[in-house]
Amino acid sequence: MQRGAFVVFSLVLLLIVSVSGGGCKRPSESTAQEAGSEATGTTSVDNAYVGTDYQVPPDHMFVFDGVRGPMEATVIPPKVLAQWRTYDRGSDSRLAILLTDPDSGWLGLVHGLKTIGIPFRITSDWQQALRHRVVMVYPIISGKVLSTEALQALAAHPRAGGTLIGFNVLGGGLEETFGFGEAIPSREREELRFTDMAHELVALTDERERTFRLADKSQPDRAVGLYAYSKPLRPPLAMYNDGTAAITQKFFAEGRAYAFGIDAGAFIIQGQHTRHEWLGRAYANEFEPPIDVLLRLFKAIYVTGEPHAVVLRTVPEGKSLLVSLTHDIDYSQSLRNALAYAQYEYEQGISATYFIQVKYIRDFNDEIFFNDAEVPLLKEIVQRGMELGSHTIAHSRVFHHFPIGNGREQYPNYQPYVMERMKAYNGTVLGELRVSKFLIERFGAQPVVSFRPGELSYPLRLPEALWATGYRYSSSLTSGTVLTHLPF
Repeated sequence: MQRGAFVVFSLVLLLIVSVSGGGCKRPSESTAQEAGSEATGTTSVDNAYVGTDYQVPPDHMFVFDGVRGPMEATVIPPKVLAQWRTYDRGSDSRLAILLTDPDSGWLGLVHGLKTIGIPFRITSDWQQALRHRVVMVYPIISGKVLSTEALQALAAHPRAGGTLIGFNVLGGGLEETFGFGEAIPSREREELRFTDMAHELVALTDERERTFRLADKSQPDRAVGLYAYSKPLRPPLAMYNDGTAAITQKFFAEGRAYAFGIDAGAFIIQGQHTRHEWLGRAYANEFEPPIDVLLRLFKAIYVTGEPHAVVLRTVPEGKSLLVSLTHDIDYSQSLRNALAYAQYEYEQGISATYFIQVKYIRDFNDEIFFNDAEVPLLKEIVQRGMELGSHTIAHSRVFHHFPIGNGREQYPNYQPYVMERMKAYNGTVLGELRVSKFLIERFGAQPVVSFRPGELSYPLRLPEALWATGYRYSSSLTSGTVLTHLPF
């Protein structure tokens, strides 16, 4: 744990080592549509085709004697809406979130604050919120959502030594409290740049931490709401590309007030759920930390304003960096090559995850390499202290168009077939998850709890399917896509 005024940012670095020479590939640009309903099982979107009617030739498939499964069915539980009241608990030393609109991106704040280790409490009761030293009012401050009494009490909070963080401060007479003239809405602002004032709170040592994109004029419907604050009393913490203030600050005798013009909750949840593919400056192998920087700023403000602040470190054992070393086993020589990697890692005291493509069908992608001759190598990798994860069966670029499936897919009847790079047959999301997990566990003698899709092709229903099939970890998106290096 970490206490007091020291703020340590710990980066999670995911290093993918492909023993097949393929590496990390980019999926289709389309993320808005999960193609192929369970009813039709067929789709043609973005030159992708997914069908259900292909008969795999017997000599294109390897069948293990006496192996069949999994026997139990997978059932995806019904959707349950997240409730903000789940988080209405905890001590007064936590960061308080005064929720002024439950139909907002508050869940993004929840996910973000958890990843950076800030304890918090959500409440709709302004009196409860003001028992805390650090109060965040989200997603809006105005006379339409808060009573006059509540607004006056919020204005008095920083004057009494507390810290007030406001989003979209649109009215209610709190402009003077936050130290600006008026809030000006705009979707035209495309870039945010942190100033030297922010650097005093959070060490921003890389240019990609200081400046990042917020929107793309060619896709205005995807932009989160942005407000600029005119006539800031003090130099702002951040400015938009047009020179207007994006994050203001005002100091009192002991307290402070900060006004954010970016809807951080919506920005985080958009990145984590639908991905900021149009904002990232690089898809992979680059540093793209916008969400992390916002969260680090929240942590600095919280720790500075709460004398009893206790936050969780983002890396175990008090270390400053975590490297997660992984290997993709997705080509005919990969398993045999993997032994050399596993042996070297074992000798160095390193553990890694080996994502195994369960390739028992010969198709467009490659030859069969999950068979009697190769699967004994799985136990040798495990004996060297390595984790086995699933890298699907089909390793299809159009996996994100697969239908969800019925949860009864079994080996050897489940026979996904890749005909061409953008054409596949017989595959389902649940089939790829449950059948690969079953076979790796059978021959690797180790529980399989981690998953990475082939070519990082990502169905929008993947998280619920992973949950239903017993996975705990998904290594399915690049940091450049979600604008964070912290696990969520």
